[in-house]
Amino acid sequence: MATKKKPQTATGLKDSAYEIWLAGLGAFNLAGEEGGKLYRQLVEKGSEQQEANKEWLDTVTERVQGFKGEAQKVMNKVTSPLEDGLAAAMQRLGVPTRAEIIKLTHRVEELTKLVAQSKVPGQAKPKPRTRTARA
Repeated sequence: MATKKKPQTATGLKDSAYEIWLAGLGAFNLAGEEGGKLYRQLVEKGSEQQEANKEWLDTVTERVQGFKGEAQKVMNKVTSPLEDGLAAAMQRLGVPTRAEIIKLTHRVEELTKLVAQSKVPGQAKPKPRTRTARA
């Protein structure tokens, strides 16, 4: 059968509130104790995870470096014949090479200096030609 609840008196209510207060203090104290333990456990787990991540990252880095080396070898095998073929085609068409252009540039600079040196100071500059109107 169901038991009937007795109406609470002021003393009963006071005791109940006091027990709730004590339970709160106990919970706060327990959280402080358990919180410290939990904190240390979390730090330990985090440290373990960091170490595992570092090992994984080192492994991945090594693999990527290996792939990079292999990719460079493949690129060299592909680009070298292409560059040689392109150079041969440009030579057949008469396109000057980079070295030829540099050599020509140096020669033009030398000639420019010689022309500048051959001008006599005080010599009159040639007059510009003007168009004359035809009548």
